[in-house]
This record gives sequence, structure tokens and C-alpha cells, in this order.
Amino acid sequence: MDIDNRPFSARVQELVYNVEVGIGLRLIRGILYFLALGLLMLWFSGTHFKGLKEAEAMEYAQLGRNLLQTHRLQTQVIRPASMWYLIEHSRQHNPQMRAHPDIVHPPLYPALLALGFTGTRGSFEASAISGVFKPELWIIWLWGHLCTLLTGLLLFLLGRRLFDPRHGLLAATAFFLSASVWQLSISGLNLSLSVLLSVAAWYFAVVAVDRWQGGSALRRWLPFYLLALLAVTAGFYTRYSAALLVLPLALFIGFSQRKAHGWIWAAVFVGLFLAAISPWLARNILVSGGPLGLAPYLVLNDTRLFDGDAFERALAPVLQAGRIVDALEVKWLVRFAAFYAQPLRTVGEGLFICFFLTSFFFQFGRPLVNLLRWCVGLALLLLLLLAPLCGESTWRMLAIFWPLAILYGLAFLTVLVNRMQMTYRILRQGVIGLFLFLGALPLLLTLLPPREGPPYPPYHPPFVKHVSNLLKADEMICSDMPWATAWYGNRTSLYLPATLEDFYEISDSFRHISGLYFTTLTRDKPYVRQLLTGPYKSWFPILEGRVPSDFPLTQGFPLNNMDQIFLTDRTRYGE
Repeated sequence: MDIDNRPFSARVQELVYNVEVGIGLRLIRGILYFLALGLLMLWFSGTHFKGLKEAEAMEYAQLGRNLLQTHRLQTQVIRPASMWYLIEHSRQHNPQMRAHPDIVHPPLYPALLALGFTGTRGSFEASAISGVFKPELWIIWLWGHLCTLLTGLLLFLLGRRLFDPRHGLLAATAFFLSASVWQLSISGLNLSLSVLLSVAAWYFAVVAVDRWQGGSALRRWLPFYLLALLAVTAGFYTRYSAALLVLPLALFIGFSQRKAHGWIWAAVFVGLFLAAISPWLARNILVSGGPLGLAPYLVLNDTRLFDGDAFERALAPVLQAGRIVDALEVKWLVRFAAFYAQPLRTVGEGLFICFFLTSFFFQFGRPLVNLLRWCVGLALLLLLLLAPLCGESTWRMLAIFWPLAILYGLAFLTVLVNRMQMTYRILRQGVIGLFLFLGALPLLLTLLPPREGPPYPPYHPPFVKHVSNLLKADEMICSDMPWATAWYGNRTSLYLPATLEDFYEISDSFRHISGLYFTTLTRDKPYVRQLLTGPYKSWFPILEGRVPSDFPLTQGFPLNNMDQIFLTDRTRYGE
């Protein structure tokens, strides 16, 4: 056993040195950094999180609860189009109205929510203090924050490996000071998880290639190769559009070691990915008849054939190959021009994305850094080509490139600052600090009053639970926001059919509809273009209070000064 025989004064002096300039100083700085980060996270959540506001987030939440309770990926949100798809394509040719399989979403995020919901002990009620649904307050936003924190850590590690530790820390700091990052974190969407898995896939691929190029043994780089494969596969099981990363990652592996069987390992990467997703594709074929279920058909929304979400609400959509191709071509051209003109330049807070795009005209010193940038650029291009067809849900996947845009944008900014040959180091640091401040300015402004309001209209859990609880647990409600009645009301919820005739057919032939719930989602639509002469014209008389004589739902009441209307088949208030 070694005994330190140095004088006490020498040991004290060493301790003071470590605290002032050694490991102790780094430890103190690290603790202060994480305390500030935790304070920022709690401050943003406390001022901005008032419950879920996204339809997709509520739909994933009810999928997680159903997975917890039934151990199957079943949904309480029934689209008329999914009924049509199951009748036309599944082996059973049955819409399965009482155990409706989800044929739209991948399973990983609902599975993680189900895992989190086990901690709620079956309690799906609003908090008495905040009024926010308890699973949202204690589980959903925590998942988002955990993904955000891990993404920042991986971004630091990636920046340290590609550039240096200081650059990695600056990139992680800029990421944490981004308002859009925290908005995604509390949204309840699976995008924070997608961002984490994307950065993880790139980081593990970089580590594997870097070690491979350095001559390391197979056992030293193969685990990271497999981790990159695992991350991109998990990304696909989170959002289907994450499959766009597979080809750029394979090219990154192939080009990095062209003389050492790099293309063989690239092909193996693609093959293992296809093998890993095949069980889910087989499940979808078994359940619905298609490898991705209804999801690919949703590109028909917002075309000349189906205005807005009319395809999802159509019980018997008319599909003709020639007309579909023409409609999708027009949709792609119109929306690509619109997306390119605005959202591309406002990814994140827009500042670093400009430097990231400009960095493609600069050659960094390390070939690995340049190769990674071009592969990331290819993935971005593929998403830009796909997003105009798939709409906002896929367009939001641009968020997965925001951390890498920060990393490369800061690197290019640093090169420009160094070439300015400023005399004093504090001036160079001041320029970079200014850009960090400008990037953080949207976040600072959002933290100031006025505070974020509740998600009404249209989402107000007490209203939704009130009308849902008027129905029995085995009865079905029809609504223009079925994701809310499914999540807050825990009722099987039919998405408002495209026409009144479809409503009659579903209620008479498949399952009786016991309630109809209209909200501001419909009532606030343009009067002439949508309600009077547009796709909602068959529902317009009911919205005005002129219920047809043969309509089965004749009892009801308005909510919140006619903002919402609820109709049902009999008087239920005393039940």
C-alpha cells in the first residue's frame, strides 16, 4: 500500500492547483454546465408545456397505452381509408372495427411510451395541480428531454472526434440553445428520438471508419459498425423516412475504404438492414396485405384528387393509376417550390444551416470530415425530394440534420474567423460568441412573457373526457379530432368520413356510431371554399344546426359558446 509521504503543505498546494487549473476546475465547470442545462430545460418546460398540441403526438400516445393494455399494436383512431384498405387488401377482408390494427405507424415509439406508462400504474387522468394529463406530464415530455440530452452528448463526442473537444462543446452548446430543439422535445412527437438515432448512426459509423482507417483490428471497429446499423434500423422503426439514411451511410462506409473491401462491408450493411426490418414488413403484410400498410397511400392527401385529408376520410376512394401519377406530379412540383423557398432556410433557427450549406464549397483538412459532409448532404437531398410528396410529417424530419448543420456550420465559421487574422484572441472568441448568441436569441425571446397558452382551441381534455364519458366503453364516437377522443376519452374514434353517405354506411354496415363530436377544427374552416361548396358540404347543415330528419343522432348540446357540438343517439345525461 502506497503512502503519500509528502508534507501536508505540498498536498494542499496540489489540491488548490487542481481546483484552479487542473481536473478540479474542469469538474466544477462541468457541474455548472449541467446545472445551467437542467435549469434551462425546466424553465422552458414550465413556461411552454401545457399539454399535447399535435394530433400525431396524441395518436402515438393512445397507441402506447393500447400496446400496454392489449400487448398488440391496435389503434382507437379508425380512418375510413384504413377500413377500405383492410377490406380490399387483407386476408380477412374485414375492417376489424373492434380490434383495429394500426397500419400507419412504426412500432418503436409506441413501445417506448408503453414502457414509460407502466410507471403511471394505469392512471390516465389530469393532474390536480397543473390540469395536464398525467402521462403527458410525467412520461411523454421526459422521453423527449432524455432524447435531447443524449443527442447533445453524442454531438459533443462527434465534434470531438472530427475536430477537437472545444468544437464539440461549442456545437453541443449551440444545439442546447436552440428553441426548435426544445419545442420538439416537449411536443410529444417521436422526432426527438429520430434526431437521437440519426446522430447516433453517424457517430458510430464515424468511429468504426476512423478505427478501420487507423489499422485497428476487426474486434475494435466492428461493434461500432453494428451499433450504426442498430441505430439506423431503430430509426426506421421510429419513422419510415429514416430509411433514407441507409444509402448515405453505406456510401460513407464504401468510400472510406475502397481498397480494403469497403464496398463489401457497405453491401453487408444494406443487407443486414433489410434483414432487420423484414419482420415488421412481414407483420404488415400479414395484417394488412402491404409491407408498409396504409402509410404509402397517404401521399394522396392534399392533391387534386383528394383535397386536404380527404383521402384518409374516404371510405371508398376512387384510384386510377393515370390520374394518380398526374396528381402526384403536380403536388411534388408545387410543394417542392414552396418548401425550397421557405422551410429549408429556416431549419432550426436558420443561422447555422446557412453556414452548413456554404461549407460544401470548402475543403476541410481531413478526408473523413469531407466524406461525412457529402454523405449527410446526399441524405438531405433525398429527404428534400421525398418530403413534397409525403407532406409536413416527412418535412419535419429535416430536424435530424440540425445537429450536423450546427457542427459543420460552426466549423466553417471558425475557419472564416481564423482567416480574418485578428490580433487578439478575445476578438475571435467574441465573434463566435456573437453567432452563438444570435442562434440562441429565438430561445431567449420565447422564455420572456407572454407565456405559452393552453392547447385550446381545439384541445381541452375536460371537454373531450366529458363527451367521451357520455358513451359506454364499447361504443364508438365519430369526430374531426379522433386522436383526442381516443387519447383523452379512451373511446374507439372514427375519423369524420368524407361524406354523410359514408357515415350512414359505416354506422349501418360495420359498427354503430353512438356520438358525433365537431370542434373548431371543422367549424373554423373557410366558409365557402370548404364548408358551403367544398369537401365538407354534406356536413354543413349539421354544423348549422339543421340535422336531417333521417339522421340517427338527434340529441346533443353545444360546448364553449358553440365552439364545439356533440350529438348522440339518445338522452344520456342521467346515465
